[in-house]
Amino acid sequence: MRKRSILAAIGGVLVAAAATAQAPRPEFPAVLLTDLAGQAVPLKDLLGTATVLNFWATWCGPCRMEMPELQKLSNEFGGKGFVVLAVNVDLPPRLEEEGVAGQLAAIKPRVELFLKQSGITLPVFLVDGKTQMALGINQIPFSVLLDREGKVVRVYPGYSAESVQDMRRQLLGLLAERSGKGGK
Repeated sequence: MRKRSILAAIGGVLVAAAATAQAPRPEFPAVLLTDLAGQAVPLKDLLGTATVLNFWATWCGPCRMEMPELQKLSNEFGGKGFVVLAVNVDLPPRLEEEGVAGQLAAIKPRVELFLKQSGITLPVFLVDGKTQMALGINQIPFSVLLDREGKVVRVYPGYSAESVQDMRRQLLGLLAERSGKGGK
């Protein structure tokens, strides 16, 4: 029996949630992210009031267009509890691998050069190949907007100006939930 990807499962729940306004938001899987210093951190420890988990690569043209937009959102709303976690997927996922720590030496210089040249200051993380495959990340950029509990609010496969505008609207709603000014 083939396993369905997390992406397909989340997508199905989101369609159902859109049809029923009171449907619960699906939980994003508990994953470990590794920072550029090699420190593994559970995603739940990094969540803000609203969090964008953005999967990207240095060689990806649409990612290069989207990253500055995410940086702008972070600059504007970071003080209000908004967090952008940039998860680099430059190395292809492999089931048999030495883990993120073994790959870090190869990827870190490329990522740091990209960040320096583009002026991106977002926190950057990596996931191991098994996690990337389990999440079904087969298109980049790929962003997931999470609420403060780590539940999926919206999924954004690919990049478009419209998706960034929608992300901003959804983000404002999540921030309003925190302040008690409306929202779900």
